[in-house]
Amino acid sequence: MTRQFIAIATTLTLLLAGTSHADTAATEDATTVVSVFDLGKLVVPAKFKKAVAKSRIIQHEFAVQEGEGDDAPTARLTMMPAGGGVDANISRWKGQFSGDNKKAGKTEASDSGTWKVHTVKVSGQYTETMGGGPFSGGRKVKRDDYAMLGAILVEPKGRQYFVKMIGPASVIEANEKAFKEMVKNVGN
Repeated sequence: MTRQFIAIATTLTLLLAGTSHADTAATEDATTVVSVFDLGKLVVPAKFKKAVAKSRIIQHEFAVQEGEGDDAPTARLTMMPAGGGVDANISRWKGQFSGDNKKAGKTEASDSGTWKVHTVKVSGQYTETMGGGPFSGGRKVKRDDYAMLGAILVEPKGRQYFVKMIGPASVIEANEKAFKEMVKNVGN
């Protein structure tokens, strides 16, 4: 009897609020659309959860997990407009990794409508700068068995937008296809 009462009360509460169980699930599974210079868009997979940006220069940040729970391995997905040239930035990103197991993939270039998309994958020991960005003088922390998927999206007039996912190699590996699909469709 008590279970029936709770079920009825829950249903009435949802109905009065104008929401159903189906609506709630759909909201939790919704994708996020990020406008890039009002010329392109990134459709962020629903499994990438919006997070508070850890730096003022980051425009959007998401947490990407492998598995469920608070202790699941998590990567950071960051998005921001930037400059400095494609080759120079990708070279700098590769330089943030070291170690005997370092693997730096070749840069792939593709078109997405009128946009140029440059992607790279790097893995090994990642040097994270704490308390700032790559140009700050913060403390450096070495992270073993890390990887990065990086993309530089170049709009028709040359402005650049960086999308990077950095974290445990297993998380990057598990989400590589979703990341590449997201960035390679910016101009479609």
